[in-house]
Amino acid sequence: MPLLRLSLVLLLLSPALCAQVAKPTLHEATLHEALLAAHADRAGDPGVATAFRHLAKTYGTPLYIYDQAHIRGQVDALHAAFAPRFSKLRILYAIKANTNPVVISLLKAKGLGAEVVSRGEIETALRVGYAGPEIMFTSSSKNPGEIQRAIELGAVLNVDSLDELGQVQAEARRQKKQARISFRINPGVDPHTIHQINTGIAESKFGLHLQDGIAFKAYEKAKGMPEIRIEGAHCHIGSQITETDGYVLTARKMLGLVKDLKEKLNIKLAFLDLGGGLGIPYEDGQTLMSPEDLAKALEPVWKEGVAAAGYEPTLWLEPGRFFVGGSGYLLTRVNTVKQTPLKTFVNVDAGFNTLMRPAMYKAYHRVRVIGKTKDPQLVDIAGDVCETGDILAEARMLPRAEAGDLVVILDAGAYGFSMASEYNARPMPAEVMVDGNKARVIRRRGTYPELFRNTERATPTKH
Repeated sequence: MPLLRLSLVLLLLSPALCAQVAKPTLHEATLHEALLAAHADRAGDPGVATAFRHLAKTYGTPLYIYDQAHIRGQVDALHAAFAPRFSKLRILYAIKANTNPVVISLLKAKGLGAEVVSRGEIETALRVGYAGPEIMFTSSSKNPGEIQRAIELGAVLNVDSLDELGQVQAEARRQKKQARISFRINPGVDPHTIHQINTGIAESKFGLHLQDGIAFKAYEKAKGMPEIRIEGAHCHIGSQITETDGYVLTARKMLGLVKDLKEKLNIKLAFLDLGGGLGIPYEDGQTLMSPEDLAKALEPVWKEGVAAAGYEPTLWLEPGRFFVGGSGYLLTRVNTVKQTPLKTFVNVDAGFNTLMRPAMYKAYHRVRVIGKTKDPQLVDIAGDVCETGDILAEARMLPRAEAGDLVVILDAGAYGFSMASEYNARPMPAEVMVDGNKARVIRRRGTYPELFRNTERATPTKH
């Protein structure tokens, strides 16, 4: 058993070795090892298949599975890259990526703060033990109740417009408090990511533009408000960013603002938040920007910028997907296989109500057929939602599947369950956390009676 596990680790860590040495079959595997093996395209191995079948039998399908070790490892990798280069560093978790309280608690235990985008996420953060001052509230459209709650708690309000600034001032005055704020800045930078998650471009709905001095004037106005305490500046240029160039340009622009605020308004910021958005690989063999690459690229720009400003704010980062995306697996069962004159559809018991990203963004997720290795064929993995666009994976060459087989969709830990719905009156899937060879339910499966919660009981109509 130890030899098999060692072989697995070596093969996972060394793609070159994999190409040169015949891969031994895993006849036994812990749940964690099975997840790693699926990532390494070893889902056909008997031990891997046994592990996934155990999960399906125990917890049902569709099922979200998260690998605890992966989440912790991602935090460690980011910290190891940035902490030696940036002496003043604060890392937050963008809760919207995965809102399960157990996942958030795991990240809180690693020392991360909380970045939230709604009242519901504020309450989620509080539920897992965050104090108000540990929370940053970012939204381009905050309602009055959300502003009230954030000020009550002492959270940092990331203000998105002058209209919002006025509302924050009025609410702080009503509460007889000083509201802690930063401004979200639109730096006008294109990081070359998916359009729907490209938030730093000039035409996006987010932030106060650096252009024409709009952001600078907002700070000038806020400085004259006794109800406002200016703490920082924030930007977030997008999600699933794979290159350093956009970050470097953004950091240079934001540090220029830091310098201007000090020199022209005598405002010294406690922090400068460069957002999150670090991408993860969604395809086999894909090599992306690493935390080390990003930290190394930002270091000289940061040092130059803080030297010019004459002081150093704390660098804040707020990844979401980077921490949890690769940890997640969506396990589904094949309902039917359908051959048409044009395509072969493998119909599974999950759909875009379970995983929205492929339908919404045309996003690519790797797919594995569990326990199968032979007779590959070109197929579409089709969901169970009654819409033509419910295709989870298109034109994939996969081992031949049949009804009852298990199919796992990789890298589903971010924007998977958190974007899921009960569309087509289908209950929500369960979520489990894997730790070594143990799994525990961290959200039970939805039930059919829950579909009618909060509704008035209808009286049957007599004919």
